[in-house]
Formats: sequence, C-alpha cells, structure tokens
Amino acid sequence: MSRIRHIALRCVDVEKTREFYELLGMRFVEYRPGGTGAMDLSDGAINMTLIPYEGDSRSALEEGTEYIHFGLIVDDAEAVWRRLRDRGAPYLREDIKLRNAVLDDELPPDGSFKVADPDGNVIDVTENHEEWRGVGV
Repeated sequence: MSRIRHIALRCVDVEKTREFYELLGMRFVEYRPGGTGAMDLSDGAINMTLIPYEGDSRSALEEGTEYIHFGLIVDDAEAVWRRLRDRGAPYLREDIKLRNAVLDDELPPDGSFKVADPDGNVIDVTENHEEWRGVGV
C-alpha cells in the first residue's frame, strides 16, 4: 500500500501562503536549498512544499470546478474558521459534505467548512476525525 507523504503547491506569494497554512496548524520546517524561496511545511506526517509561481496569471476557479482540493482535520473547526476569517480568507461553503452556501459569513460553521487559500485552492476543514474513509488503514 502506498501513502501520500508529500504535496507541493505553486504559490504566487509563498510567505502569504505559509501564513495561511500556519493558521490551519501546519508548521514551518525550513526553506529549500538553492535560494528560490521554496519552503517546507508539515503536519507531522505530510510534507507540503510551497514553490514560488512566476508564470502567467491563473484565473480563479469557482468551488466545484477547481483542479485540486484537499482536506485537513483540525481539533477545533470554529477556532480555525475564526482565525482564517480574521485574516480575510474566502469562506466558500458550510459543511464539506453538503456543500451548503454560506448564508451569513459572520456565523461559524457547524464542524466543517470549505475555504480558499491565497492561490484559490479549495481546502476542506473538519473536526470530524473519521471524515475520510480508509484513514488509518
């Protein structure tokens, strides 16, 4: 059986993206050698490399049409939501399974939500430790 241990994101502003993922509980590990500004973050099991993106402008995609999204399990979704909201992160959907429209962006979600990172990648955030099937298998 294989296990995902590394993902990489190309970011327009690596430091801004670092700050976003640190609000989600990721921790900075180190800058990559070579002076490119790339860096590694980790949750203790998965390595995430943030790589500077210097290509043509990318158009923002609406949630549901994105190329990639991934999910994070957190201990307190409401606390994470508040930290992200206070920093202006786009709150996309309530409940990652039902994908409810956000009716009031001042009311915290009940247990899970979708948010966009600084490059528009969709992130599922949940406090349900049994959210994804097969985890721990």
